[in-house]
Amino acid sequence: MIISTTFALTLLLIAVNAAPSSENEDLLVVTKDFFSEDIIKYTSTHDIVRLVVPLNGLNFDDDSDNFSTENDDGSALIFFVEADIDDKGNKDYKGLYVFKKNVATKLLENGRGAAPVNDDSKNVFLAATDGLYVYNVKENKAEKYGTLNDNIIDIEKENSSSVLYIITANHELYKVTEEGTKKTKVEGVGDAQRVVLDYSDNIYYYGEDKQPYVINAEGVKKISGLPENPSSVTLIKPPFVLDDCVAFVSDDKGYYLYANGTSRFTEFVLEAKPTAYGIEATLVQYFAYNKRIYEINIVALILGEMKNSLDLGFLKDKKESVKSLATRSRSQLHP
Repeated sequence: MIISTTFALTLLLIAVNAAPSSENEDLLVVTKDFFSEDIIKYTSTHDIVRLVVPLNGLNFDDDSDNFSTENDDGSALIFFVEADIDDKGNKDYKGLYVFKKNVATKLLENGRGAAPVNDDSKNVFLAATDGLYVYNVKENKAEKYGTLNDNIIDIEKENSSSVLYIITANHELYKVTEEGTKKTKVEGVGDAQRVVLDYSDNIYYYGEDKQPYVINAEGVKKISGLPENPSSVTLIKPPFVLDDCVAFVSDDKGYYLYANGTSRFTEFVLEAKPTAYGIEATLVQYFAYNKRIYEINIVALILGEMKNSLDLGFLKDKKESVKSLATRSRSQLHP
């Protein structure tokens, strides 16, 4: 059946321990009807190609899942990257921004990504074509971090340490330590295009062939069970309630990638595919589509407090689980 829904809800199903769909159920198709005007948070003249929602003191009070007051309206402070995308998928980057107090501020003209520290601090590391930066929340600007001057196209942060991971313009993956002054090449990785860490610090990346891999204590392993020759793929930071898993879009289909090297089709098809996903916060999520950022409050939708064209019939039996999840803090879920 075709319903006006979103990839966020299938992620939420896993988050509240929903059983996988049976092979006989119809596919759930995401349509453009989901992206309604009443949930637009920001409109750009360029495509938004990266969204990051910090799970730290920028957005959460201590031991709370409620957004803090960095934004006056109680929504999240988010980082995003803009670019113009041509017919072949090539990107002409237009800068790294922070959206704070309902105002978008360009932090770095040459910015490519952001990696928050997932603790009670307000630290966020930024990647640019001339090295690493850190976000200064008081002055709302980027400041140089460390001594590296590499052309960095992607960045991620370990949850359990101060280690950063970066991908350079020549598509090599490095581990960055000693406060941004030392980098060590991650061996066994070729043509890395994008890197994402799950909340157990397993590393996922895909190469030029658009096939994803996972790196952990067992080494580098190709993820099994996925289409062999996709034309486009996207790695997605998952909701923080998932430990050993990330989300992945291959062409127009959604999958979960697991740390043991397996995958599972979510039975979601994206007829209208976002250009970026910011779903880390679980119950309030952000999507970029058609040069706009949309804010989705899952709880408000399910409880009927937010108007939208979503058909939530398949989630009715999950209402109590969602309400329970909404009352749990980050520290309860991730000590």
